[in-house]
Amino acid sequence: MELSNLDGQLIGIVSDDFKKEEYSNKLVKDIILVKQNEAIKMVKLDKDVLSKNFDDLSSRDQNKVILASKLHDKEIILINFSKGMITKDLEYFKSLFKKISTYNRKIVLIDKNANLFLNCVDNIYVISNNNLIFHTTDIFDRVLDIYIDPPKIVEFFHKCENLGIRLDHYKELDELLKAIYRIKS
Repeated sequence: MELSNLDGQLIGIVSDDFKKEEYSNKLVKDIILVKQNEAIKMVKLDKDVLSKNFDDLSSRDQNKVILASKLHDKEIILINFSKGMITKDLEYFKSLFKKISTYNRKIVLIDKNANLFLNCVDNIYVISNNNLIFHTTDIFDRVLDIYIDPPKIVEFFHKCENLGIRLDHYKELDELLKAIYRIKS
């Protein structure tokens, strides 16, 4: 499956078919080749990381280094990027991905963490054995639940729907709480 042929600027893919690039036994300065200082600053790393061995970094920092090395590519493919990331990190990177995509760059996130896709991607694909199994533009699509654990807000929406409570597809907790309050009153 050719990832560059998929529709969208910010794409989420659920799949086990893709493997990370190998950076073992390399220094970070040998991985990030273009505008090192700006790149590590953008992914929220310290300058001292440049002298470290990639293998000595946490999975969270390894993913940041991989992103920093690809910031100037036209197509950025990140595999299991959310590994080791906390919610605050994910929110920062989702907004960064949106900014990057406005510069006519395609970002492909291959991950099973649906929280990474929420409020971020414009298309979600499920790929298995190099075949497209499912495609949606809606994280609330129930078929998607077969392949990944939905974000908590999506789970809540589905439970409400099962109980006959109609809610719109709120992707922000504040908006959902306002809607619930309006139902109550």
